Amino acid sequence: MLFFAIIFFLFSNVGIAQTEPVTTSSPDTTVTKKDKDEGKKDKKKRKDEFIVYIGANFNKLSVSSDVYEATMKAGYHIGFDYKRGKFFYWQVGLRYNNPVYGLKTIVVPPDTVAVESNFSIRDFDIPITGGINFLSATNRVLALRIFLSVVPSFNVGVGDNDLGITKDNINSFTMYGQAGLGVNVAFVVIEAGYNFGFSDILQDHKSVPGQIFVNLGFRF
Repeated sequence: MLFFAIIFFLFSNVGIAQTEPVTTSSPDTTVTKKDKDEGKKDKKKRKDEFIVYIGANFNKLSVSSDVYEATMKAGYHIGFDYKRGKFFYWQVGLRYNNPVYGLKTIVVPPDTVAVESNFSIRDFDIPITGGINFLSATNRVLALRIFLSVVPSFNVGVGDNDLGITKDNINSFTMYGQAGLGVNVAFVVIEAGYNFGFSDILQDHKSVPGQIFVNLGFRF
């Protein structure tokens, strides 16, 4: 009897074990979903903008010369910027600049006629900018900015003129400081400011450049 009781007990346990439901653990997707959500938030927080623009500039040399007097003339420029940031932002760009300067010769007796002419300089600027966007919360609709820039400028040529100024008469490198105000309305960018040169344009004369500029651009 004892033998049959043991056999019955063993078979009963086997039957119960076979009828118990088998449960499988589902993979934990919490971390993956969290990572995806954080990735989406990071993309929303990014404030990258590309800006292309064209502008007019008004230029005058601060000269100290017994030969020339300076007058203000209009030129143009075209460029693009990469901008990053929200309230505080930075941007870097490349600009083709074609400022025009007016010079006239000082009349010294026995001369009686002054020679006046314009000359343009072709240069490439690299504006490196830091600024503040006072309306960063509404940046995509409306922005109001102030900015300061350091602008290394590489002079590559001189336009035709009656003063005999050629590329050999100008310095190949000029450093500018730049300050300005910008307004963004939707995708339109409007900027105005002033460039002040820290070095001379002409090699043989004091000729520090100053430039008022106005830009009209588009951001995307």
